[in-house]
This record gives sequence, C-alpha cells and structure tokens, in this order.
Amino acid sequence: MDIEFHYYITYIVALRAGFAPGDAYVIAYASQYTDDNTTVYTIDKGGPGEYSNYISQTANILKPQKELMGIYPAFHFMPGTLVELAGDSARRRDGKLHLMNTIPDSMNSRKLLQAALDSHDPYRIGIATHMYADTFAHQNFVGFEESFNGMKGLFEGIVPDIGHADAGYKPDRISLSWEDRRLVQSHSKIDNKERFIEAARCIYQRYAGYLNTSQDSRKTATQIDKAIGKHKDGKNGRIDRYKKMIGRGFIKYDKKDWFREAVDRVSVEIPYAGGEDTVPRSETEYVWKGNYKESRWYRFQEAVKAHQRPAMDTVIGPIFETMGFNQDLS
Repeated sequence: MDIEFHYYITYIVALRAGFAPGDAYVIAYASQYTDDNTTVYTIDKGGPGEYSNYISQTANILKPQKELMGIYPAFHFMPGTLVELAGDSARRRDGKLHLMNTIPDSMNSRKLLQAALDSHDPYRIGIATHMYADTFAHQNFVGFEESFNGMKGLFEGIVPDIGHADAGYKPDRISLSWEDRRLVQSHSKIDNKERFIEAARCIYQRYAGYLNTSQDSRKTATQIDKAIGKHKDGKNGRIDRYKKMIGRGFIKYDKKDWFREAVDRVSVEIPYAGGEDTVPRSETEYVWKGNYKESRWYRFQEAVKAHQRPAMDTVIGPIFETMGFNQDLS
C-alpha cells in the first residue's frame, strides 16, 4: 500500500472510529512514516544524549537477509499462523505453502495490532496499523528472498525474489486490477480496491472495539468505496475526496516534519591531520532540539522499537528457527 491508504484512509478510519483529531493525525502520520523511515541517524554523537533509531523500511533489497528479516516481515509482510498457512496453500497452482507467507487479517497481525492498542500509544498504533493493512496488500508474498515470491513477468530475473519485487508496485496501488498467476484461476484476478476496502473495514472494527464505539464498519467502508471511485479515476481526485472526508482539521503529510521538529543539523569542522591536505573540512552532525523525548520523531522511533521486539520475539524469530536458521534476528 502507498500513502493513499497508509495516510489518508487510515486518517479517515481513525476519525470515523472515534479517535480525537490529534490522535487520528498521529496514527495516520506514523502509519505512513513507517514507509518513509529509511535512514539511520545518530543524534548527539559522542554526547550524553547519543541516540540511534531503527529503520522500518528500506529500498535496498540487497541488504543481508538478517537485516531484511528485521524490517520486511515485522512491518510489511507479517506471516500467518500454521493453521492459516496450511489452509491457504490451496490457492497456489503449485500447491506450495511457506511458513513466512503473509496472510490477510492473520491472527499474528491482529495480536500485534491489539498489543499496540493496549499500549494506548498512537505512534505504536499507527505503526501496527501499517503492518496490519499490508497483510491485505502483500498477501501471498514472504518478506525475504525466496522463490515462493517468483512471478513470470516484466521483472523476472532482473530483481531478487524478495517480497513483491517481481510484481513491482501492482499490489500497492489502490486503483489497480491485476493478475497473480501463481494462484489458482479462481483467485488469480486481483482487485486492489476490494482488498483495500476490506482492510479499512477490519481496521475500523479493531479501532471501534478498542474505543468501545459504534461497530458499524460497513458505513465507513461504503464511504471510502465512494471516495476511491472507479479504477479510471485519477489519484488527485481521490485525494481531494479523502480530504473532504477528513474535514477542516486535515493536516497535510510531510515526511520531514517530525524530524525537523526534533533535530538540528550542525556543521562540525574536522581537525587538520597533517599531510598535504590543507583544505579545511567539515561534516554534518545531528543534535537534539529542546526536550527531545517529548518530540514526535523520538516517540515514533521508540514505538518502532516497541513494535519490532514482540514481532521478532514471538512471531518471526520462532518461525525462522523452525525453518532451520538459528540466527539472532534482534
């Protein structure tokens, strides 16, 4: 999924389910920023407040498998349980199953989303919502390099079989219909709009259950369906409709906002070390602004760590060990 769902539709669902506008914005921003949090920063390097964040997304699919296992399955390709995985194998033409296969609305994804809700932390709720929503878009793929992901098509043999790399952006675009020929004919025609609306309905139910508000998810799903419109409708028109649904309190997404709020860039001179290089040199370092522990960027980064730990400890690590890889994935 891209920003249309992770920010705009998540924003709508959070508001409709009963979150206060400020919390709905944080949940939506954290959901989208899970995709944009791709850089490791060291803040106050060498000082008492030195801090490094974890990334929750990477465009570098050639990273070592250990690193990818801490990113893709935990945040974007949450595996289903053994019972769900066994039942899902009939959808493939080759009948194969995989212990790391992503299953929509899986018990593991619901468990992690509920843990986030129970934390009452809107940052963690947004991150877990991103993970949960992606189980609908990324179903039938696994979050590391595996022939199970392979698809005969444009990208076959060009990129590694990691996640849905062979399918390109097809699984993530709300307006697309496409074909997944790995699946049996009755399941191979994919309508992303149907998948995404079902994701919105299920998220609404989870939010409403937590907030003890109305459980009528169908009304919100119908409204989102109308806002998405037809497949031929343009993205800008859809976003305008999302904004109207959010209302006057809508806050535009800027992936740099939270970082700029929390961190300053400073230029630091590098001491002259002798030799022929007499040109003064400097490098950019990062320092905290004010009470950084109250900043939204810091709170998001702590929520990333709080989400990743149970995901790795209780779901991904044990599955990976079952597959015969006894690595420390933390």
